[in-house]
Amino acid sequence: MGSGPELQGAAGTAQTATASRPEVLLEAPEGAEAGVLWGALEDSGYKVSWCPGPEGPPASWCPLLGGCRCELVDSADVVVSALGFHDASCRQVLGELGRLHPEAAVIVEASPSEATRWAPLLRGHQ
Repeated sequence: MGSGPELQGAAGTAQTATASRPEVLLEAPEGAEAGVLWGALEDSGYKVSWCPGPEGPPASWCPLLGGCRCELVDSADVVVSALGFHDASCRQVLGELGRLHPEAAVIVEASPSEATRWAPLLRGHQ
């Protein structure tokens, strides 16, 4: 990834981020995809935190799946979710975001067919 920030696990944030920039929580399980999205968001002026989701890497406990609010979501101005719909735990994260953080602005990466199939899960999210 060159000289950009090194991705860190669930509580990771860029060390170069400043408090004056809006903060985005990026949920993306794969480091390579997360790195590309992270770079694009930082280049657009956002402070970025990263969570690999319940599947990892490394696999980690997700407070949302335990019925608890998430500190990373609480500190973000917007959540960009690229966890996908392939796994029940990733779908559960989206549902719990809506239930436990109804005030959160959430943007979900979804194909048109996924958006149609999972429409009830996406209510309240962009």
